[in-house]
Amino acid sequence: MIGVDFIKRGCFGFGFVILASIAMAQKGDTFDQHVADYRLLMSKKVQKEVGVTEAQRKRLNDAADHERKVAEPYLMQFQQQRKDPSTLNTDQTYLGFLMDLRNNVLAVLTPGQVKRLGELSLQSVDVGGVLDVVVAKKIGMSVAQLTKARAVYADGVKKSAAVFDQIKRQVAVPYKNMRVKTQAEAKALNERIMKDRNDALKKKKPELDGLAKETKRKVEAVLTTKQLAAYHALQGKPFNPN
Repeated sequence: MIGVDFIKRGCFGFGFVILASIAMAQKGDTFDQHVADYRLLMSKKVQKEVGVTEAQRKRLNDAADHERKVAEPYLMQFQQQRKDPSTLNTDQTYLGFLMDLRNNVLAVLTPGQVKRLGELSLQSVDVGGVLDVVVAKKIGMSVAQLTKARAVYADGVKKSAAVFDQIKRQVAVPYKNMRVKTQAEAKALNERIMKDRNDALKKKKPELDGLAKETKRKVEAVLTTKQLAAYHALQGKPFNPN
């Protein structure tokens, strides 16, 4: 994963979302390892910010190659059995592959690089990072505060998901009874559907942005000024990828 190579070799992976790496964190992780999302290293700009060397880049690609070799047969079998792709999110074997890749990637980085990657990871999810129990404890949140913040966030996600579901249903209506005979027709139809979906999303962007901002405001309101400042400190120096 790391740049184009890393994307091709590794397994595929409403505003701010909780880091997948936090959900996969292991006992014994340092705080920086806990919050560091290795997937951000797919960006060459992030690689540069973290200070990844060419030698490290090769080792990272080797880690991705290894993961692909062990995971690919399992994923092919998964597809052949026509299982629901969404179940991979809870498939322990597949999650094990991701965990191994994550651990191998982080092992290539120096402690300083892991720390910066952790800061960038918290920046990438905005205030959503405070919903993680380890992060919440780090900045001094109480159990009651964490529970309330998670409820506020969940409500925002629910409202946002409703907008996406509405778009999905509306876009599907004109194509409901359409049938294709060739792969070319299927490709063309898929491109038309994706274009319609993207156009619909652009129209709904102001509404979705509003929901994200309102959710962020409500989550931040749960925190004290000191706690919010502590969280911003964990995010480190602002990174502008542009």
